[in-house]
Amino acid sequence: MKEKLRRLPDSELAVMQALWRADAPLTRPELDAALTHREWAATTVVALLARLEGKGFIAREKQGRGYLYRALVTQDAYLAAESRTLLGTLYGGRPRNFIAALHDADALTPNDIAELEDYLEKAKRGDV
Repeated sequence: MKEKLRRLPDSELAVMQALWRADAPLTRPELDAALTHREWAATTVVALLARLEGKGFIAREKQGRGYLYRALVTQDAYLAAESRTLLGTLYGGRPRNFIAALHDADALTPNDIAELEDYLEKAKRGDV
């Protein structure tokens, strides 16, 4: 059985997103640069990295006087777990309820609906 992934606070998720966008493991200064829109102190980033490592989301490897940080949890795995949680919590576990809420809120364009139809047809055939 798969281990259940814990939901991350927004600040930790921002660090994970920076790691997921990277082509390779990042140093802390590289993470600082990737997170410049957050205007966090270096100590904040270090604390967030320590929390993520403790939760098993990232690993660090010594490199010179610093560390390289890499994601252990893929973005796809995290998004799948979050989607199941969201669907269960807000929509009674029913995808139809979620799509209906989007439609009722005028959040689906005709193009979105066509993309959903195409995806569902592929899913029926087992092509996704």
